[in-house]
Parts: sequence; structure tokens; C-alpha cells
Amino acid sequence: MKIGIPFEKKESKKKIVQDKLRELVSSGPFNEGDKLPSERELAQMLNVSRNVLREAVISMVAEGSLEVRERQGTFIKSLDSFGMHDSLKSLQMLPADFVSYQLEVRLIIEVPAAKIAAMRRTDNDIRKLRECYESFIACPYVTPEEQAQNGKWEALLHHLVTESAHNPILSRLNESINSLVERNNILVHPDMLMEKGWIELIKSRHAAIIRAIEEKNPEEAGETLKTHLLETAEVMRRTHPELITDIPSPYWKMNN
Repeated sequence: MKIGIPFEKKESKKKIVQDKLRELVSSGPFNEGDKLPSERELAQMLNVSRNVLREAVISMVAEGSLEVRERQGTFIKSLDSFGMHDSLKSLQMLPADFVSYQLEVRLIIEVPAAKIAAMRRTDNDIRKLRECYESFIACPYVTPEEQAQNGKWEALLHHLVTESAHNPILSRLNESINSLVERNNILVHPDMLMEKGWIELIKSRHAAIIRAIEEKNPEEAGETLKTHLLETAEVMRRTHPELITDIPSPYWKMNN
């Protein structure tokens, strides 16, 4: 079976592939829990390149609808999860409030997760982190489409750090947190990319986080991730105050 899809732009290709995969899950021949065919077979089925398919699968892993199991393949996860993902996606909040509160949540969850990841990570986790990092630093960020893709690669990096903690409940929460990260990047990433020296700084921070996890240094992994998140907030507050609200008694000012 080969499914022809008319494509024009790479980003629209990826979205159509994602929609087609969801259609295959909802109407057959695949069901929740099933293993997907190999990358080569699936690309032939959908009549797309393996690169486009790979990007679509990466996005669907990040959103929680697919799961990559080490040495086993890609599997279909429950599309309704616990309902948290859809609940967060529909959360109504002023953009500046959202940026502040999602930062607080990410500090509470991602920093300890990075420490755990440094103690539990596998070689495969490091491979995935490095592959994602290479895609992130290679992604251009001139056009709005490129900036959006750059933000998605960064969001996926954060997602993979938390996944490396290998806690199934945390992983389910992480699917919802990733929707916050992507939403935050839509709001602030284009502006931040234009700040002088910012892209070089976040590249170095992410490299340091990955290195700390690889070296099984939990304190360094957690502190570097915390520094990265707080630096982001500080630059936004200084250069784009309209993008971030000062919330009362923020978590990052507590002794933790």
C-alpha cells in the first residue's frame, strides 16, 4: 500500500505526515500499542523521504503519541494519555503570564529531572541527545519557518533530558511539559534569537548539560539547566519586558 501526498514545503510535509500517521492509527491498520513498520517501510507507505518521516516521528514522540523503545522500534501510545496534554494545550492565559508560570513549572520539574538523568542515562540516551543537539545547532533561524523549527529542536532537547531520567510517570508528565515548552518557544524564541550572542550562549549551555549527563555529574547537569532557564528569563525581562510578568514570590527566588 502506498499513500500519495502532494507536498510543497518541508514543514507542511512534516505536518501532513503527522496527520496521516494519526489517521492510520485512528482508522487502521495500526492500533494503540502496535509497533510501527521500519522507517524505510513507513516512508515508502507514505511516499515521503526518510528525513521528513524522521522529523514527523520526532515531533510525535515529543508530544507523546509515539514512543521509541531502545532496540525495539517505534510504538503507538495512547492518544488520550491522562488528558493532561490537551488540558495544557487549551489553557487560557495572557502570554506574559504564561511565560512566567511555565518557567516556574519547568524549574520545579526539569532541574531535578536533569540530575536524575545524569545518574540513570544510557548510551542510547546520549546518542539521541547528541543527534538532537546537532540538528538544533545546524538549523538556520532567518525565516519565521526556520525560527519555529529551531525552537522545536530546542524543545525536543529539553524533552530528551527529562526522558533520560527513565521514570515512566515523569515521562508522562514530560509529554505535557513539552507542550508548554513548544508554546513558550512560539511566543519568545523568535525575539530571543535576535539578541546578540544569545544563540551562541544557549548552544554552549545545552552542550554543557549533555556533557554533564554523559559524565554522570548530576549537580552540574541540574545547575547548568537551572542557569539556562534563569538566563532566558533575565534576558527577556531586560530586553522584552512585555513578554514576561513579574509573579509574586517566584519559585526561582526561594532557597532551593
